[in-house]
Amino acid sequence: MTGYRPKVLLFSTLKKSFIEDDVRLLEEFSDVKWICAHGLFTAARIMWSMLFSNVGIAWFASVYSAFLVFTAHFLRKTSIIIVGGADLITDLHLGYGLLLSPWKRPFIRYALRKATHVLPTSEYLRQTALKVGEYKGHNLSKVPPGLDSNFWQPGNQKENMVLTVAQCTTADRIQIKGVDLLLQVAEKMSNISFQIIGVEETLLSRNSFVVPENVIVSPPMTQEQLLSYYQRSAVYCQLSRVESFGIATAEAMLCGCIPVVTDVGGLPETIGDAGHTVPPENVNAASEAIQKALKEADSSNGEKCRNRATKKFTVEQRKESLKAMVLS
Repeated sequence: MTGYRPKVLLFSTLKKSFIEDDVRLLEEFSDVKWICAHGLFTAARIMWSMLFSNVGIAWFASVYSAFLVFTAHFLRKTSIIIVGGADLITDLHLGYGLLLSPWKRPFIRYALRKATHVLPTSEYLRQTALKVGEYKGHNLSKVPPGLDSNFWQPGNQKENMVLTVAQCTTADRIQIKGVDLLLQVAEKMSNISFQIIGVEETLLSRNSFVVPENVIVSPPMTQEQLLSYYQRSAVYCQLSRVESFGIATAEAMLCGCIPVVTDVGGLPETIGDAGHTVPPENVNAASEAIQKALKEADSSNGEKCRNRATKKFTVEQRKESLKAMVLS
């Protein structure tokens, strides 16, 4: 229908750059109301707002998204859940995942089964959704993130530097993202510069993590600030113990970095054959892979990484997928 702009309710409990990116995409073909909230009255806000919306979208499967799906189902409207990781993946040792709360499991299972569409970012996450939902996955469609390759571009010169981007505010998060492992790797590779972005150095010291002299630790940065670090770094390293996709890894690849990642979750899918995978928690293997990646850090290998990310994670592909589901 020419000129038709559906009313979309987008719900999330967090305000993240990747959610803001989706809001901008949705606004190109729909009128978006974004509720970013949590707490006692949030479910009521969601249900009330669905009365005046054509489509409901929830970022992450949760108790809140179950209310969104229930209301949309009752009103015979479209509901979409974008699953992200912590909503479906559980690691008891790390205390990771919503499903560690047993009472939340039936809500999340209901949301997965009854939503019109469920969008995992990777095949790994699609398989995880099948297990959590305990169903055949009739509504599952893999839709990778859309990254702006015009913004994330290589710079003029690479430095002999290894970069990690991991937003960590707790000791558990440091372990989830493998920052502790990277510090051990850096200690073994004292002649190489390492840069960790997204962590306060005081958090590391409070939790007895020793930062070697060849490591610079910086707090979270804007995308504009991050760009120059991606452009300068020869190697991007993600030693996560849990990871559903690895957006920062894909951003680094667009900027010509050679990725070194652990063989967990969706990370091997993200890099494909354009980088190195290592066993989780294997510091020696990670050190060896980084040495190899540094030797490979020329323009042709960097271009291979960029070409893969440019082909696989386009804004246009994500926009068209969302548009087809919203307008259906």
